[in-house]
Amino acid sequence: METLQTIIDKGDPREIKRAMTVKMLQSKIEVKLITEVLSISDKFVSKWKLIYEKEGADALLLNYKGSESYLNEKEIDEIIKYLKNHKSIKFEDFVEYIEKQYGIVYKSKQSYYDLLKKSRMSWHKTQKANPKRDEQKIAEKREEIKKKLNDRSQEIKDGKLVVLLEDESHLIWGDACGLIWGKTNEKVEIPMTNFRERQTYFGAVNLMSKVFHIEPYPSGNGVNTVDFVKKLQAIYQGAKLLFIWDGASYHKYSEMRAYLGEINKGLEEKDWLVTCILFAPNAPEQNPVEDIWLKGKNWIRKHFFENKTFAQVKQCFFEFLKNRIFDFHKFEWYMESNLQII
Repeated sequence: METLQTIIDKGDPREIKRAMTVKMLQSKIEVKLITEVLSISDKFVSKWKLIYEKEGADALLLNYKGSESYLNEKEIDEIIKYLKNHKSIKFEDFVEYIEKQYGIVYKSKQSYYDLLKKSRMSWHKTQKANPKRDEQKIAEKREEIKKKLNDRSQEIKDGKLVVLLEDESHLIWGDACGLIWGKTNEKVEIPMTNFRERQTYFGAVNLMSKVFHIEPYPSGNGVNTVDFVKKLQAIYQGAKLLFIWDGASYHKYSEMRAYLGEINKGLEEKDWLVTCILFAPNAPEQNPVEDIWLKGKNWIRKHFFENKTFAQVKQCFFEFLKNRIFDFHKFEWYMESNLQII
């Protein structure tokens, strides 16, 4: 048979908090002061006061098996209401909330899971979110791009203006690691002498034909950007090019700016040989080329056993994507109904 003092002298910290609550109440200390000193809620105080009065000091022990659940229906309803007011909650915070509010510490995590399920909450993997992202600006930019293309729709349909959505990707050997069935508790390994080996690719997809152009480069910079633009000019000889890409510095400044000034010098904007439009910032998913890179990396993951060297990985990636036709619903974001595939 335990007493309040024996629990305070040798108990678990959580048991001590319960016993101290009751003992302070017996000493006529105000509930407000008790909650401040012990960092607990008034519900915690009233709950353990009632349990002690009904079942004695033993009921304050963590392993005590009482005659009824520590949480009554009203308290469970309060917890469910609390959870429904939260879009998400960390498990540790939920455990702390239950202990602080009601003085309950479950031995099994399942008891907490049951409460979360009753509140229609389930386990989710957290996802990255850029706090600088502005949905309104993204929508406005998309409409702005669509209008600019629509204003030049006849040129685009006639092939006099080629619209190219562009992006860069950095391939590393680790991208080749995929999934495969194997024996339980046995690793399936791929020999990699230098898993940090890296290859940069520039890629651009034709908005109308959906043909994807890809070129390997040592890195993403202004010199290589200009070189890629020149290669695409050679492919589409006689046509003006309109690039839509992100706000990377080498897309806007230094070598690229100088090149645009050189080839467009003296021309009206509508006659520029190369025109550049930026996607909205902090929204990489606006560019269909992001989806193309993902398809390429998924392809090498599916064939990782065939590629024994990084050179083979690069070749597999390049050959899968080169001049391939891709069609995503995202293309429709930038095309008015009068811009049909020719």
